[in-house]
Parts: sequence; structure tokens; C-alpha cells
Amino acid sequence: MTKQAAEVVDATASAVDLVSHLDLSSYTRDDTYPEWHDSKPFEPMLRTVLLRELEDASDAAVHRTLTNDSSVATALGFDPTDVPDRSTITRARQTRFQGLQTTIEVSVRQIRTLAARRGSPVGAPYTEDASEEPAGSSKRTVNRLIRGKTREVLEELTTVVFPAFDFDRPSGSIYHDEELLRLETLLGVTGTAANGGAETYGDHVNPEPDIADPFFEDGPTGETLLTAIKSLEPSDIADMVNRGLTRVLTRAKPSVEFERPIMLAIDMTYVAYSGEREELVRVQGAPEEKEYDWCHKFATANVVGDNVQFAVAMVPVGNADNHDPEAYPGEDKSHRAGGIVRRLVDIVENRARLSVRRVYADRWFHATDVVAALEERNLFYVIPAKRDDRVKRFIARMGNKVTVKEKHAMHGPVRNGVTNSRAETTLVGLPPDEDYDGRQVFLTNLAVNDEIGLDRRQTRKKIKRYTRRGGIENAYSSVKEFAPWTTSKNFSVRLFHFGFAVLLYDMWLLVDFLVQTSLDIVEFRTKPRVTAPRFRGFLNRRLIELL
Repeated sequence: MTKQAAEVVDATASAVDLVSHLDLSSYTRDDTYPEWHDSKPFEPMLRTVLLRELEDASDAAVHRTLTNDSSVATALGFDPTDVPDRSTITRARQTRFQGLQTTIEVSVRQIRTLAARRGSPVGAPYTEDASEEPAGSSKRTVNRLIRGKTREVLEELTTVVFPAFDFDRPSGSIYHDEELLRLETLLGVTGTAANGGAETYGDHVNPEPDIADPFFEDGPTGETLLTAIKSLEPSDIADMVNRGLTRVLTRAKPSVEFERPIMLAIDMTYVAYSGEREELVRVQGAPEEKEYDWCHKFATANVVGDNVQFAVAMVPVGNADNHDPEAYPGEDKSHRAGGIVRRLVDIVENRARLSVRRVYADRWFHATDVVAALEERNLFYVIPAKRDDRVKRFIARMGNKVTVKEKHAMHGPVRNGVTNSRAETTLVGLPPDEDYDGRQVFLTNLAVNDEIGLDRRQTRKKIKRYTRRGGIENAYSSVKEFAPWTTSKNFSVRLFHFGFAVLLYDMWLLVDFLVQTSLDIVEFRTKPRVTAPRFRGFLNRRLIELL
């Protein structure tokens, strides 16, 4: 049993995944019940006992799980309408498998040790402090919820999100759009390239193909998918992704506790690019702190609540995307940070129908045009300041206390303005604290003051209220975990892969959120209950079941 378990035990595998993988046919010789006995089948019952021991569960708890979750019953080998009752499980454990008691005990002990070394949740009961689970919940409860919610979300991926996409393909195409999107999902959860992933897809769709069959009997090729993507304009891809994000948010809205109006977090995500840059106008220089020189940039907006965050809008950044270049002064007609902000806010308000009141943007959006864009829309904002010479001088003067500088002037090109338009903001400097060991400076238009100690404490509280969304910047690295591998130079391909990865990222957040609400947990948590690798593992297995 332990050797078989070693094939599947990892950070994502649950105890149900493990026992359903085991081939227990070699132990049937030890069955104390004759073949003619009116009993439940041997192997499913042995898996049930193993599951009980691995999860340290009671017979009643195992029976409830089999009764309430048909997927667990099926995985163990039962007919979901004919599962064993509690007394049957007890008798099997005490009588039917008495001769296997030592084998079961040794195997369970070895598997638990293996699981602990590999960081698997198998055999490691929750404790209230370590897991932050509410009283009365357990690892079994959470795992059952995760499996159930993942099934729900995958169903919604195909029925709610997929219809948001429409490839520009000729009539009579061999593959439906949905099949191409299933392939894209498989590429995202496995991190594989189009051609290699398509082969895996074909292996599952048609595991024993007739060598005389045409290639399409095995499913679409990677080139089929890439050709379909290349036929799309970047603006069409962005529009379809945003339509899909709105549909995911709509699914979550009944349970989401957003402030009204909402707080919006705007971030820039960098996707490394290596290769020739000729005629690739959207390839841009990467920030100095990155380990690569060139990248694609994508701006994203998250709506943030006390108990949840969701990506709700995405736009590509490059060339003259997402702003009116003729509205800006000067010869430089490239993208503008303020234009990106205007576009994202428009998508959130017009498509998602959410009213924005407060914005937190990352440091890339420290720009005169951004301040002007937010002021003209009467939006409150907090933006980390770039360390230019004036900000460095401010830091040198602030000492070790909260410091405020009002009417800090900024100059630069502004929409419908001049090349050196002026905008005013307020600088707020925060000294080191338990969360950050250096001085931080922010641009803001909040009402802040540093006159007395009470004013300084309130100012710190206001800024920190916005910086609670700082976990989003770290979480956004998880978006790339849902993206296929690609070396394509085609921008539509890279944009589509990134946009679809944002959708899968949102589906992950949705599963985590639904699990939390099912457990009556509503506090804001930047650390997910369901890790991204675990969700990808569940999604991958469930997707393959449907192929």
C-alpha cells in the first residue's frame, strides 16, 4: 500500500485521492466473507477503513461523508445510492478485516510519515491555532468542501465563463470553441505548452486511438488552438476576458461583503520576455529590480472587500493601448498610466456595475496623469511614491514619526492638458513598524494630519487601511502559476494566455471564498485556505474526468 501511495502523495493529494488510487485486489484472499455472502464489495470497504484510519475519523463521520458526498462514495468504489451504514463499517473494521489489522496499521503509519515529509494534508488533523478553523470544523470537512466547490466552479467555468469567448473561426470548424477552451484550461493548470498539452489532452480524450483514425479524433492540436487565438485582436481578447471576470464576480456577489462604494486595487503585472524585439511594439523594458530586461505589461484591477478579493478587470499595456493618444500633448503617443486607470475604472463601473470610491494603486502609477484622473472622478486614493530626489529629501526630513506634506506639486503630461501640467497631492511618510522595517511614503488625497499624536495615529490607521490589500501584489504572482508555457512572439497568444490565467486565478479565489463562507468564516484573509497548487491539482483531475 505504501509503495502505491508514494505514486500520488504530494502537497495537493487528499486522503480520498490516495485511497481511490490503491489497487487492493491482492488482499482479497484475506476476505473472511465467502463470495456468496450478502455484503458490500471487499475493496471499497477496505478503502473505507483505510480512509477512516488515515483521517482519524469515527465510523459515523465516514458514513456521513459517504452519504453526503457522492463523489467520495464513487471514488471509493460504491454505488452512491447504496453506501454502507455506520454499523456495517464498524463490523468490517472489527471482524471482516481483523486478519489485516497489522497490515492496515503499518501502512497507515508509513503513509502518514510519507505525507508529512512531502507536505501533504493526509493524516495531519487541523488544530485551531495552526489552521484558523472554527470550532467544530475539521480537515475532513474542509477537504469535502474543497472537492465539492471545485466541482461547482468547474461546471460554472464551462457554463458561465466559456460562453464569454468567441473565436473568429470559419463555419464548419472541426472543434467547437468549448473544446479549445478546455484545452487552454488544461494547459493552464499543468503549466504546459500548447503542443505538449494537446498531446496530453488527446491521451485522455481517446486513450486507445485507432492508428488509421485522422488526427482530430484525439482532440485539437496545439496549433489549432494557437491559430484560433492569433485570429483575435488584442482588444477583443481583453473584452472577452473582462466579460468572463464579470461573470465570475456575479456568481460571488450574493455572498460577498464589499463596502459600498467599493475599494479598487490596481496593479501592474510583468511577464518576462526573451528573444528578438524587432516589430514587437508591446515589448517594454522591465523594472530595475527584475532579473530580466524585457517584458509584457498587463494592468489588473481587484475589487477588495473585508472578506474577499476578486480580479474584475484586465487591460494590456503597450503602445497606445487603452487611452486616446490624440488627447495628450507632445510627440510621445505611447500608453499613459492615467489612461490605464481611466480604462480600468470604466470597466469596473460600466461592465461590473460597481461604484468605485477608493483606489489603491501600485508604485508604477505614481504619475501626474494618474492623480489628475482620480481627482477628476472624485476618487480617494493611496499610491506608494517612487523614490525620486524630492521624495528622498522628504524621507530625510521626516525622522521617526508619521509626517505629512500637503500640496506636494507634480508635473507632467495630462490628458487634455499640456506637457508640464501641474497636479497637487499629499505626501504621507510612515516610519518603520512591525509590518515593514523601512520608511514608506505614499501619495494620497485623504484628509490626513501630523499636528499632534492623535492626528498621526489616525493618519497611520487610514493609510494602513488601504495597505491591507498589499497581499494582492504577492498573490498576483499566483496568476502566472495558471498560465501555459509559451515561447510565442505573437502578442495575442501571450495576452490570451495571461487573460485566461487571470480567469483561472479568479476561479481559485472563488473556490477559496465559497469554502470560507460554508464554514461561516468572513474575516479578510490574505493567505488562502486552498493553496493554488492544491486547487490546480483538484481542477486538473476533475477536468480529466470530464474529457
